Amino acid sequence: MVLDEESKQRLKERFSNEMKRKIELITFVDEDPEKCPLCKITKEFLMELDGLSEDIEVKIHRVDSDEAKKFNVSRVPTILVDPKSGYKIRYTGSPLGYEASAFIETIINVSQDDSKLSEESKKKLKDLKEEKHVQIFVTPTCPYCPHAVLLANRIAIEAKGKVTSECVEAVENQDLAQEFNIQAVPFQVINGKPSSVGVQSESKFVDDLTV
Repeated sequence: MVLDEESKQRLKERFSNEMKRKIELITFVDEDPEKCPLCKITKEFLMELDGLSEDIEVKIHRVDSDEAKKFNVSRVPTILVDPKSGYKIRYTGSPLGYEASAFIETIINVSQDDSKLSEESKKKLKDLKEEKHVQIFVTPTCPYCPHAVLLANRIAIEAKGKVTSECVEAVENQDLAQEFNIQAVPFQVINGKPSSVGVQSESKFVDDLTV
């Protein structure tokens, strides 16, 4: 059991009160614990969420499946948040530790189809012409990372189909972290180029994407 009973009850009430429609969490794993030490606990966490709400449906696939090829997934664990509705929100690595809170908020926001962004941000994102891929590198022990990830996810909700938000767990994906020589998190990368380090304000983050 990943969640304690108190947390389960609290989440069950939130999902019941706040979720507006059913969403899918499409998850890719490798059953070999040596290849993916955190796949088992990630599956357990997601299935516990699945059991707390009829509006959450978890689908598990192997990383060598046709479904993985369809969504261009090669790392494990990877979680796609409601991709069939057109959202491009991806977790490359486990959404555990501090990241669990932003993951829960993202699930609720997607089910509401509501980014919760300011009207100014919405206006700027509406004019976004080219697609953007935002990667937020995080670690499970970083208390500031969830804010950055949630903001990126909310931007991806608002700019549906135009912005890909990817939370990358740096410890589980050290090769990617080394590629950008990451020394501190949260670390933002936009279209393969380092953008900023640390938590950015909503207006700064949106400007980085739209200028």
